[in-house]
Amino acid sequence: MKSALIVAATVGAIAVILSMQGRKVKRPHIVLILADDLGWNDIGWNNPNVKTPHLNTLGQNGVIFNQTYVQPVCTPTRAALMTGYYPFRTGMQHGIIWRFMKGGLPLKFKTLPEKLKEVGYLTHLVGKWHLGYSKLDYTPLKRGFDSFFGHLGGMISNYGKTAKDIFVKETNVGYDLRDNTGVVQKDNKTYSTLLYTERAVDIISKHHPEYPLFLYFAIDQPAKGFQVPSKYEDLYPNMENQNIRRYYAKVSLVDEAVRNLTSALKSRGMWEDTMLIFISDNGALIVTQGSNLPFRALGSTLFEGAVRVPAMIHGPLVKQKGYVHDGLNHITDWHTTILSMAGITPESDLDGMDIVDMIANGSPSPRKEFVYNIDQFEMSPGAAIRVGDWKLITGNPNMNYPGQVLSEVDGWLPVDREVIKPKGVLDMKVPTPPANVTLLFNLKDDPEERHDLSHKLPMKVEELRRKLDEYRKDVVPLIDTTLDPKADPDNFDGVFSPWL
Repeated sequence: MKSALIVAATVGAIAVILSMQGRKVKRPHIVLILADDLGWNDIGWNNPNVKTPHLNTLGQNGVIFNQTYVQPVCTPTRAALMTGYYPFRTGMQHGIIWRFMKGGLPLKFKTLPEKLKEVGYLTHLVGKWHLGYSKLDYTPLKRGFDSFFGHLGGMISNYGKTAKDIFVKETNVGYDLRDNTGVVQKDNKTYSTLLYTERAVDIISKHHPEYPLFLYFAIDQPAKGFQVPSKYEDLYPNMENQNIRRYYAKVSLVDEAVRNLTSALKSRGMWEDTMLIFISDNGALIVTQGSNLPFRALGSTLFEGAVRVPAMIHGPLVKQKGYVHDGLNHITDWHTTILSMAGITPESDLDGMDIVDMIANGSPSPRKEFVYNIDQFEMSPGAAIRVGDWKLITGNPNMNYPGQVLSEVDGWLPVDREVIKPKGVLDMKVPTPPANVTLLFNLKDDPEERHDLSHKLPMKVEELRRKLDEYRKDVVPLIDTTLDPKADPDNFDGVFSPWL
């Protein structure tokens, strides 16, 4: 009886979307904004020192989520979002796809935009892809997007749109900014986020509202560097620490970008039919001034600071508004839920759960457990799982080993901590031995992970270990992580390009 009620409520919620307050709109417009390395403490509703008035207002008129979980770093998060599967099921479980790396999101997996296109959505990606580009078939236009404007690899410089390889040829710098398959002229020195926002607004302004829109705005901030236009820095005249001031300025730039998108949707008459979702791809990293407080550690680890991120939703589906929902949700759930919003029946084998009823009515989350990651990387394997309030971490919690050692990123690091530059290949030749831990936490009583209970509760450790071992049966080998010198951008007129 209970399951029947849940199904009925979900069907009713979807019907609300498809009718859109009495108007005949076949499917909602969906705008998915994925921020880059935005920490828990880097958004206005968690930290009043950060000026994000527009995002705050959207959250106050929608739903803010208190327990949204993603992967420890960006490529696995993006893979989980695009496929609906845990990364260990797709070979995407170990870190990011670096420049020169042969692998990409395996082609056998149908992506979210591919599924949406099947029911009539026009699909656009603006910003960061980071799911592989060694082959043309790995790139966005071959993975379901009607248009792509952005960078194929990891972070690029804000003004020059260049990136530096740190493994094969450390002195090498390549350009990475594309408009569909073409290269944007190299003399375009507009700040990248402003350029991306301008394109996203242009897409909305030219969209025919009678067709459903899926806009994936993978904004490139606040992840990279400390360059920012001065007008955003001027928002923080009393912040003496220059790095923090500039970092907060970049977050305010993200807020303005969201405001510009919502204004465009309103001008186009699409706002009342739009579901807008905002999530960060992982917690703040070692190379930025972001903060994950009060949670433990920085991004690329299995601690809460890396994976518990700011998230909110706004739109006509949301009946109960203006509150914080404490239910668990995982990045895979957003794949499944977006399909459900679009009137698509999700595949039964997805790891993502449909949380439409949770969003629409404030109902309890259907999710009771999830896997943080299972990484069988030979040099430093690590895994973690949450079941109810209990969390177990085993092996090495640091996914970016040997690029960083655990002592650099673990703990409850202050906002004004020292920023550590990323290591190049020469710095990684004699790494500190990897950590090998067994840690048990009760996240209801100890969300900051300050009290390891593994020695006090060995039976609970074994219970969760057995559960984790069940998931291990579905682990697939990593994608090809070979670094190929043929990817050298010097072979392509200085542009990072597909080479296989």
